[in-house]
Amino acid sequence: MNEVLLTNIFFVITGIAVIICAALVCVALFYVIKAVRTLRRILDTIEAGAEVIAEDMQQIRAFFTQEGLVGRLVSVLAGRKRRAHRRAQRDAEDREN
Repeated sequence: MNEVLLTNIFFVITGIAVIICAALVCVALFYVIKAVRTLRRILDTIEAGAEVIAEDMQQIRAFFTQEGLVGRLVSVLAGRKRRAHRRAQRDAEDREN
């Protein structure tokens, strides 16, 4: 065969192979970009959820530290002890009279 003909056949086969490889790379990039977008949406959702959880934790912390549950329990218990102490004093006074 003629050398020019062999060269032309080589370049045609090479050109077809390059086109097929480029198409495969484009398809792969399409799926990679699609996956990255989905991942970005998932991460945004997780970040929004984390912000909500952080706000809730701040509210819980404020509830416990700023005379929240612990302060209320202490005041209730202290109030009952004072009342009980006052009742005992009143009973003692009544017995004396």
